[in-house]
Amino acid sequence: MQFNDKLKTLRKEYNYTQEELAEALDVSRQAITKWESGEGVPDVENLKEISKLFNTTIDELIKEEKQVKSSDRRFRAVRELDIDHGKHFDIKLAPADELNIVPSSDEKVKVELLSSEKENLSELVKVKFDDLYNKLDINIKSKRAGQDVIINLYLPEKYIDEIEINGKLKTLNISDLDVQKLEYDGKLKYLNVSGSKGKIVLNTSKSDIEAEYDRFDGSLEVNTIHSTARVKIPTGTKYQAINKGFKNTFIDAVNTEDSANIIELNGAASKLIVIEK
Repeated sequence: MQFNDKLKTLRKEYNYTQEELAEALDVSRQAITKWESGEGVPDVENLKEISKLFNTTIDELIKEEKQVKSSDRRFRAVRELDIDHGKHFDIKLAPADELNIVPSSDEKVKVELLSSEKENLSELVKVKFDDLYNKLDINIKSKRAGQDVIINLYLPEKYIDEIEINGKLKTLNISDLDVQKLEYDGKLKYLNVSGSKGKIVLNTSKSDIEAEYDRFDGSLEVNTIHSTARVKIPTGTKYQAINKGFKNTFIDAVNTEDSANIIELNGAASKLIVIEK
C-alpha cells in the first residue's frame, strides 16, 4: 500500500475529515488532498506529527504495509482482481453489518472481509468475480444468514464508471468517491457519505433510512413505500427538493430551484426530512 492510501485509510479509521486533519497538523486542506492523491508527500516534520496523531511510526507510514483494524473484527479474508479499464460494477451481497466503498489508487479490485465470529471466514463467505469487458460482477455469498461481517470494497479510482449494489445491510459508508451513479437495492438503515460527489439512488421499499453527508455535491434519489428518510446535510447547502411520488411529503426542505444539487423523493406514502447540521 502506498503512503497516500495509508494516510487516507488512517484518517477514516480515526474519523477525521480532510479539514479536521489539516487543522490537527496545522497545514492547508489542499496539502491533505495532495498527499492523499499521491501528488505530493509531507516533509519529515509533518510525517512525525502524522505518526504521533495516528499512533504509528514513520517507518510504517512510508515503508511497511500497515493493516488498519476495523472495529473488533479479528478474522480477515481478502480477495483481489486486477483490471485495466473502466467498469460498471454490479455487486450482490449476502447480509452484512457494513459495507465500506473506498476508491484506491492502484488497479486492483479488493474485497476485504472482517468478522469477529469465525476463524474460517474464507469458508463461510465466498467471493466470486465475473469479469466481462465493460462490467464486473462481484458476488459475495454467505453460508449462514446474518453473518457478522464487515465488507471493505476497494475500487480503482480511475476505472469506476457506475456502481450497482443489491443486498441487505445495516450501514453503507461511501468515502471520497467520484461516481456518475451509485444505485442500491435492498434493505438499508444507515448511509454515510463523506468527501464524495455524484448521484446516489436508494431503492429501499418499506425501509426507514438515515443518510448523512459531510458535504452534498450531486443528487440523492430515495424510492420507498410507507417509510421515512432522514437526510442530514451541512447547514446552508443549496438543493432542489423534487417530489415525484404519490402521497409523499418533504419536511423542513428549503428548495432552491436553480441548484445543480437534487434531493428527490419517489415511491408512495413516505416522508423525507431534511436536517441541516
